Amino acid sequence: MMTKTKSEAGPAGSHTFEAVELDFAKMDGLVPFVLQHAYTGEVLMVGFLNEEAWRRTCETGILTMYRRTLGRVWTMGEDDGNYVKITRVKVDCDDDTALFETVPDFPVCGKGYLSCFYKELHGPGH
Repeated sequence: MMTKTKSEAGPAGSHTFEAVELDFAKMDGLVPFVLQHAYTGEVLMVGFLNEEAWRRTCETGILTMYRRTLGRVWTMGEDDGNYVKITRVKVDCDDDTALFETVPDFPVCGKGYLSCFYKELHGPGH
């Protein structure tokens, strides 16, 4: 087996985390995650992890997810170099959802917004 050098393995975040066991069985091998701004608490995006994405995120401190549209594991930033560095990881009480905190210095939304939740709905009279 060939060992990857640091540059071949991709960037490293400022933190690494212990990859505890998550319950991937409930959703056919996936668990949802929430990406949240560490200072403001704003939800930046929601996505999915498979076991490989979970392990790689914890090992590198860089957000790696399972992209259902691509059908593969994808490290956010691999296309443009804007890697999302994770500063904190939490897991819910059922071990089937992860919360990642970050302090991005660029928009994380693929449409150029800081958050993927930029569409605000208003009720009557607003």
